[in-house]
Amino acid sequence: MFDSTGFELEDLERVGRDAENEIRRLAEIEAELGDVRGTGTGADGLITVTVDGSGRVEGIDLNPRVMRLDSHTLAAELMKAIGKAGEDGERRVREILEDAGLSAAPPDLDEAREQMTVAYESFARAVDGLSGR
Repeated sequence: MFDSTGFELEDLERVGRDAENEIRRLAEIEAELGDVRGTGTGADGLITVTVDGSGRVEGIDLNPRVMRLDSHTLAAELMKAIGKAGEDGERRVREILEDAGLSAAPPDLDEAREQMTVAYESFARAVDGLSGR
């Protein structure tokens, strides 16, 4: 729990600056994540698939020689390339998050909401205490 004893206006300004810096850092991470692409291949490199950071297929490159494969093999190799591209994109996302000191695990939104509520209430009480309310 936050203790507002000895909390001065300068402390509030510092908290504000720290929050702004953290917002900038998170925006940079978000931009990096937006640039993530994953690549996967199939059919001995005759198929190349590119996906974005969320796993959506952005491109499929088929070497003309891949058309020699029967339709079932072509479909299986294409699915394999898509899977590899998705795994590559996920790996890159995990690396960015881990390098930033963030968890790549899906968040527990209820827990996060509760933590934010507690932090907000504590901060609000501190600000009220400084303003003499």
